[in-house]
Amino acid sequence: MNIALLEDNPPILDYLSTALEMLGHTVYNFTSSAPLLETLFISGNVRVPLPYDLALIDLLLPGTMSGLETAQKIRQAIPPHQLHIIVVSACSQQELEEAQAELPQVPMLRKPFKMRELIQLIDQMQPAG
Repeated sequence: MNIALLEDNPPILDYLSTALEMLGHTVYNFTSSAPLLETLFISGNVRVPLPYDLALIDLLLPGTMSGLETAQKIRQAIPPHQLHIIVVSACSQQELEEAQAELPQVPMLRKPFKMRELIQLIDQMQPAG
């Protein structure tokens, strides 16, 4: 699976990227929203074919666009069957619940989480084959 990983914390980015690659995934790392969105959209339109099967997005990001806004922008233009999203965050439980209310169909994991929880979510999203 091709995975876009949006995470601003270098140790977490390295850990998740390495763990996912060891499981056979191809991981593309991003530390802010703009470069990720540039790979998904060209001149305001969705890029075809999409370069990723899954976007793994941290909610708490520096800069002008939060992870929630990034996920919302993706979901407004790209349906779940074309690009899955999983949100991971170290935000408070209340903030995570508010994000879940904004994106009810997007699985969310609160940091710290067990790697097997993430792996189970990813496995559920992979096409059978």
